[in-house]
Amino acid sequence: MMELANKKNVKVVSLTIAAIFIVGLFIVGLQQSSFSQVGESDPLNSAIGTVNYNELMQNVPGIFDAQNTMRQAVDDSKKDFDEKSKDLKEEEKAKMLQEHQKQLQDKEQELLEPLKKKVNDAITSVGKSKGLAVVVDKSTVVYGGLDVTNDVVNALKKMK
Repeated sequence: MMELANKKNVKVVSLTIAAIFIVGLFIVGLQQSSFSQVGESDPLNSAIGTVNYNELMQNVPGIFDAQNTMRQAVDDSKKDFDEKSKDLKEEEKAKMLQEHQKQLQDKEQELLEPLKKKVNDAITSVGKSKGLAVVVDKSTVVYGGLDVTNDVVNALKKMK
């Protein structure tokens, strides 16, 4: 009786493993056919989009204001440093310089974060409208991908 139970267990386990294997192959086949259909319907179409992120940041509305504000902050910081550091020792000057640099970095981040968010939102919007699974920076791509930089620039212009 014990031998029969063991043989049944072995058969059940074997059938279960075989069923999982077959279902896995079926799923992989479906995924591969869906990716090949994207490329076959339009050779320029791709599940991967590319953008020139630097170009997008140069075209985002508000970048000129942010650059002007940053230039002014750098000038103000330099004047402040020059005035306050006249009579300081080198160690104190170095410490003050680090503080000023930290303040300028914080200011730059404060100015750029909302602009980066606008760019990323526009990239997401264009990517979804074109049915792209991924959008990456053009500098990281060796071959392929659908360049959507101009579409994102146009979307940014509409965001004004």
